Amino acid sequence: EILRCLVGSEMCIRDRYLYKLVHDLIYNVVEEKAQGLHVPEEDKAFIADFYKYAFVGIMLDWIKNGMTEPPERIIERISILIQGDIARAVGKFCTPPIK
Repeated sequence: EILRCLVGSEMCIRDRYLYKLVHDLIYNVVEEKAQGLHVPEEDKAFIADFYKYAFVGIMLDWIKNGMTEPPERIIERISILIQGDIARAVGKFCTPPIK
């Protein structure tokens, strides 16, 4: 059923729910990292959207490809890739930017 949803012509309700859930989780991290900094709301939303699409895209590909890779390995790889990146992104969007 999930696979059928993934290959359909429209994004199914489950996918929209997943995107919203992940966005909300990431946005909370962005908010935490932006405390005490002047970061416009639209930039915080942009950062959350960027990571939302990356995370959900990886999850949907994993499902589409039969979920053969252990989820722990995916989490490990994502963790290596993004360690500290959300804080750096917030710093780049604040006024003045943090280098």
